[in-house]
Amino acid sequence: MKSTSKITISIIVSLLLIVGVLVIINGWITTFPKDTHPSCDKLPTVAEATTALANHEKFAKEIEELGDGIKVEVGKPCPDDRERGLILVSYDLKSEREAISNLLSQSEGFGVPVHLVKR
Repeated sequence: MKSTSKITISIIVSLLLIVGVLVIINGWITTFPKDTHPSCDKLPTVAEATTALANHEKFAKEIEELGDGIKVEVGKPCPDDRERGLILVSYDLKSEREAISNLLSQSEGFGVPVHLVKR
């Protein structure tokens, strides 16, 4: 194989690797799900989640005011155990998700797990 062919192939492979790393770093392709919750056996009961939401009603309203497509409610993410719950925050836009995440990171939260879900 000619030296110029080896150099050309090396440059192409290097560029593909760089582009791949940039794609992953910028989140254009996610390798892991961003929105997860604890395993079902570690979630509080629906009653506990409902109480937590009622006790933090002002904070829930603050989250909902971040965007028109945001809704805060008690969710039941475990189809096999409908007695387990958490605070479910649904949103429409990526910008809403970022605003929610930012607010949650600066607060004490609800005292129970919060799960973000794109509609």
